[in-house]
Amino acid sequence: MRPSDLYPAATPAEMGLRPQALENACAYIENEIAAGSVPGAALVVVRQERTVLERAWGTYCDGQTRHRPYDLETTNLFYSFSKPISATVVALAVERGLVGWDDPVARHVPAFAQGGKEAITIRHLLTHSAGIPSVPLQEALTDHGWNACVQACCQHPLEWPVGSRSAYHALSGLLMAAECVRRAAGNATWDELARAWLFDPLGAESLSFARPRGDAPLALTPQPEALPTTLEPDPYLLLGHPAGGGMGLLVDIHRFLWLHLNDGLANGARLLQPETVHEMRRLQHAAAIQAARAAGREPAHEPWGLGWLLRDEMGPHWFGFGQLTAPETFGHAGIDTVLTAAEPRARLTISFLTTDSQKDPDQVTRIRNGVTDRVMQAVA
Repeated sequence: MRPSDLYPAATPAEMGLRPQALENACAYIENEIAAGSVPGAALVVVRQERTVLERAWGTYCDGQTRHRPYDLETTNLFYSFSKPISATVVALAVERGLVGWDDPVARHVPAFAQGGKEAITIRHLLTHSAGIPSVPLQEALTDHGWNACVQACCQHPLEWPVGSRSAYHALSGLLMAAECVRRAAGNATWDELARAWLFDPLGAESLSFARPRGDAPLALTPQPEALPTTLEPDPYLLLGHPAGGGMGLLVDIHRFLWLHLNDGLANGARLLQPETVHEMRRLQHAAAIQAARAAGREPAHEPWGLGWLLRDEMGPHWFGFGQLTAPETFGHAGIDTVLTAAEPRARLTISFLTTDSQKDPDQVTRIRNGVTDRVMQAVA
């Protein structure tokens, strides 16, 4: 299924966009592929729930060859774009009264109350301010692996005072938030909860935290060093992780983004209450960030919502939001191969995926910002 199968195609001009700017974004990507930056890429832009651009270029690795033509009906590994998806499942648990944003984690997982972690709440976990970013974790696809990850988080000591700063919790934060929800909901797997509460009601048939669903081919990113290979916990250790193990089609990336842009409405039904969506998109450490800026100091906290990274007035251009998106913009990346953004003022969503890692982080930043800025130059 392509994005235009869900969001009918419209010309940029029909949707109030400058066509040449979108063509410039495409030419920019084509030039990067020709220069060898990445072997393939896809860019989708949806405005006011109409598809104004959907294009794929180049090739991807399917585990057997590196030269399969990339298209919009390829399943993609989401990596950290999984975080806002999992945070939304947590939000659904909050609305069901199973957990609260400010519940201590130890209320749901008593063994977590050691090593100075008693004060950590679910909110801390979702805003990267819990103070346990360095927990060494392995696969979480099997029950044994998941339980071992939980045990590792429980045993890990606090690294700095709870809430005093933010630092990226690559896996530990969402894993422990998900464990709180799982225990409160009867210990179903994370994939089962996500499917029952979010994926099925949303109509997002391709989304998965377990194995690829359906018969769409899967792009392995970063591309494995040796072929042939398969999608197994080794070398893809993020499988099963709420913070990085999601996968799906491009169309369902946009389906999920529009759930949040539409304040919790999807398919004519309400999946989330508006206040829940707004809380997830609220700058959680606004007071601390503003106080630091007023004092001329670099803030100790990054502009996180609950699961979302926010553009903020001085947004982190390293992420890929560029210079032209509105402060209310929210989204997330997935390592150096996935970028998503939702721009509320323009009523526009963007997904930009590449089919291999760019080894230089500065290169990743440059290309992402180059794409985002060119897309936003189309907004009249």
